[in-house]
Amino acid sequence: MKKYIVILLTALFVCSCNLDDGTNETSNVVLPIESIQLPSEFVLNEEYDIPFTFVRPTDCHSYENIFVIAENETRTIAVKSVVYINPNCVALTENNIAEQSFKFKVLYDQTYVFRIWKGIDESGGEIYEEVAVPVIN
Repeated sequence: MKKYIVILLTALFVCSCNLDDGTNETSNVVLPIESIQLPSEFVLNEEYDIPFTFVRPTDCHSYENIFVIAENETRTIAVKSVVYINPNCVALTENNIAEQSFKFKVLYDQTYVFRIWKGIDESGGEIYEEVAVPVIN
């Protein structure tokens, strides 16, 4: 599982493309989730709106989507961001918390485990918070 995340993170960091006007370069990066509001339980076949927050590092970062790796009932999640390559980007403070949400449909009658990507530690290891959410009928 970790191998897949490392491969995807590498691909996202390396990926870049041009916008329609041909003058602005962008790249995709994965950002840590600051906080997430998961329910205490899910109901089978119901859909949930899951709010979360993350920090935008610069004013050149914008939200693109939630990044999810699904493996059985485990969901590894992070924020996928577009970065506009610009030498005039301004670093934002820790107080610049962005809010988003994603839809989640409960398909299995077993407990879901969310592995929430929190970033990388000093030694280069990935940090995750794990939250288990049971499913009721």
